[in-house]
Amino acid sequence: MKHEVRRVLAAFAIISLIAGCSESPGVTAPAVSSGPSNRLLLDAPAQVRVVTRDAPLSAPVSASRLIGFLGGTISLPEAGLSVVIPPFALTSPTTITVTAVPGSELAYEFEPHGTVFRVPLLVTQQLAGTSAYAGGLLATNLRAAYFADAMDLDQLNGTALVSELLGTSINTLNGTVSFAVRHFSGYLIAAGEDGGTQ
Repeated sequence: MKHEVRRVLAAFAIISLIAGCSESPGVTAPAVSSGPSNRLLLDAPAQVRVVTRDAPLSAPVSASRLIGFLGGTISLPEAGLSVVIPPFALTSPTTITVTAVPGSELAYEFEPHGTVFRVPLLVTQQLAGTSAYAGGLLATNLRAAYFADAMDLDQLNGTALVSELLGTSINTLNGTVSFAVRHFSGYLIAAGEDGGTQ
């Protein structure tokens, strides 16, 4: 139990550090902040280019966990995703479910839909084996984006309709992208300038 609390508090400290670094000019670290702001609500849904997996998922991959006041972590190792729920993010114990959408796109559905958190969650995605690597180099112009429904994803063309863009922190040393989530529905990783809006 003590080990779990320490791990959650350490994750919370990382969230605070990321938030602090994204607004502090001149900070040097292996993490690269992409995008002009942490959060951008769009006036109307916009199309973005989605980062894709080299090997598509043939079926949804899900994990659920009952999360209490002390927070916790949910991982989808098969999809390269982890979600850290910090202490006091929830007002009551809640079963959290994370599902990787089948197909090539790096897209996830989070439940219960509509849940709002008092403290932001930290979502981290491994980028090895994705289109974020070009010629062995990691792209640094990635954004996270909110989508309302799986029907907004276009797996054939590698695009999606989104209504919110989120700033990211990219760790070039371990090949991950992280972003903060304040409410639940669907999130994806978008590529290109300012999330790849077209």
